[in-house]
Amino acid sequence: MVWFIIDDGFSEHPKTMAIKRATRLPSLGLWTMAGNWSARHLTDGQVSVDLLLEKGGRRTQIQALVDSGLWHDHESTCPHDGEQCPATPAPGGVVFHDWFDWQRSRQDVLQLRARRSAAGRNGGRASGAGRRQERSKNQARASTMVEPPALTDTHPSPNLIDLVCRRLFGDNARDVNARSELIALWQDAAGSADLGAELRNFLIRNADTHLNDPSAALLGWLGAAAERAAVPGSKVVLGCENCNSGWLADEPETGMPVPCPNCKPHRYAQGQAGSPVR
Repeated sequence: MVWFIIDDGFSEHPKTMAIKRATRLPSLGLWTMAGNWSARHLTDGQVSVDLLLEKGGRRTQIQALVDSGLWHDHESTCPHDGEQCPATPAPGGVVFHDWFDWQRSRQDVLQLRARRSAAGRNGGRASGAGRRQERSKNQARASTMVEPPALTDTHPSPNLIDLVCRRLFGDNARDVNARSELIALWQDAAGSADLGAELRNFLIRNADTHLNDPSAALLGWLGAAAERAAVPGSKVVLGCENCNSGWLADEPETGMPVPCPNCKPHRYAQGQAGSPVR
């Protein structure tokens, strides 16, 4: 989330008071709305006149803000140009005066998001390692513990990873290095569960479900799969004579995995440990 910051003395600032009283309030409302939009879309204070008009602004209000010095248009000059103030806009646009004095730049916001994302990945790995260590201690204390089945899809296919990434991130591409980090994070969360099977289960179960945070939902799904795999006597669906570990061939047109109608592996997560729902 990006904030648009307004000083508590803004309403009494000389540039604010320079706007005629008859148009001051609607002009400042337009200024505030435009600042909120620019902060959200990371345009560094650049806003098009067409957008301002579409938002309900009037050309007289835009001109009043330019004349007061709160905005600059393509004919304006500013001694702070390129430092506190963004570059002079092209015709048909305006820019906030001294945007960088009060607001974070696009570069700063993206760098902060990257640091937070990296911290989240590191935290996920640490959490997964802690869970695996705790499971190892529990297994050592329980002599009757049944070993979970060996992984059958340690390295999910690129097609399956493509489908999962599209479900989590939409059209935002992930490069090879980022995908490798994601797979490592998912494997940590899944523990000894079959990662490939659980990714397919997640896709099918949530194909038509709105998820507020798809990435968190997947990590939760894999965490639950890891807990099931650690339960004594638990087992995954091994499939029947018609399928491979509960899955038919992928749909040719969409590439989506197709669950076996007999084994229904995508319903496994809803059943009791060791007993998939039929």
